[in-house]
Amino acid sequence: MELSQRNIRKILYIVILSIVIFLGLQNIGTVMQVAKTGLGLLTPFFLGGAMAFFLNVPLQLIEKKFFSSRRKLVGKAKRPVSIILSILLVAAIVVLVILLLVPQLEKTMEILTTIVPEFFRGMPDWESRLYETFPDLEQWLEALDVDWNNIGNRILEFIKNGTSTLVGSTFSAISYVFGIAFNLVIAFVFAINVLANKERLVKQVKRLLYAYLPEPKADRAVYIGALTNKTFFHFVTGQLTEAAILGLLCFIGMLIFRFPFAPMASVLIGITALIPLFGAFIGTGIAAFMILMVDPMKAVWFILFIIILQQFEGNVIYPRVMGNSLGLPAMWVMVAVTLGGSTMGIVGMLIFVPLFSVIYTLIREAVGGRLDRKQVERRKLI
Repeated sequence: MELSQRNIRKILYIVILSIVIFLGLQNIGTVMQVAKTGLGLLTPFFLGGAMAFFLNVPLQLIEKKFFSSRRKLVGKAKRPVSIILSILLVAAIVVLVILLLVPQLEKTMEILTTIVPEFFRGMPDWESRLYETFPDLEQWLEALDVDWNNIGNRILEFIKNGTSTLVGSTFSAISYVFGIAFNLVIAFVFAINVLANKERLVKQVKRLLYAYLPEPKADRAVYIGALTNKTFFHFVTGQLTEAAILGLLCFIGMLIFRFPFAPMASVLIGITALIPLFGAFIGTGIAAFMILMVDPMKAVWFILFIIILQQFEGNVIYPRVMGNSLGLPAMWVMVAVTLGGSTMGIVGMLIFVPLFSVIYTLIREAVGGRLDRKQVERRKLI
């Protein structure tokens, strides 16, 4: 290799990078601590970026719907008014959910505290009737030696302890909220600034890319950014719309069939439906348990109702709301939800699905382009 000035510079970069990596591995504990501290300092900005992204969903819809005029005065007022309306809309939704959920949660806890002991005290009678209907079941259950009263008392104690713990931890939560209030304020202000100057920020990022990268790589980076933004936007709007429709249909159905805990269960199923594939089943399990305490037969009918509703939602609502915006097969959605949940919890479930969709699209395009360049016949790929 010719030792030109450019090659010498590359060699120096490789040597310096190797030394830095070696020293980092030698002091991995210190590096991790520094990284943790750095991430802690950047947390408000990450949170602000997430706020800006979610507020950008109603912002775009409001601007497109109400500020399409090209008048100068409308152009100046469009962004600040849209930001204020977006914040008010999101705040109103959060307050509405809280107003629906908190009283129902309190009422549900009171009902469960009364019903759970009665339910488990009545289990021996229900068990006897079950034995009469299914005689062979008695021998199998006798081996289990279930003490229903003891189970009922344990569950009641858990509910009471959970309630007292919740009340007791409220004071700790208040102090914790004051501790993170500064970060939330910074995040909120940062989100507002991002929304107010998003076009300028995009332009600045493009200038950096085209200034320091070769033009083809810069074009590729801009394309990936646009694809990511489009995929996440469609995913968020689609999941929110689907969850709202599912929760509303569940509420109407529960009122028609007179299932108990209709507001609580509907909000719960609507919120958990934000998680792809498994979310609504989590909400269904919790709601079915609450109904089981009141009327076991209604719990069975409720599960059957949700199964039918899920089929309707999956075959009619979901394709119309989401369309082909994700383009991710169900198998990879399951992989994304599983990996996201195991690494980052519920947030990971929400992030990994559109992220996998972006990666899947890029790989599909790369493979397709490579096959076209190699001129592989389609019949060989079937």
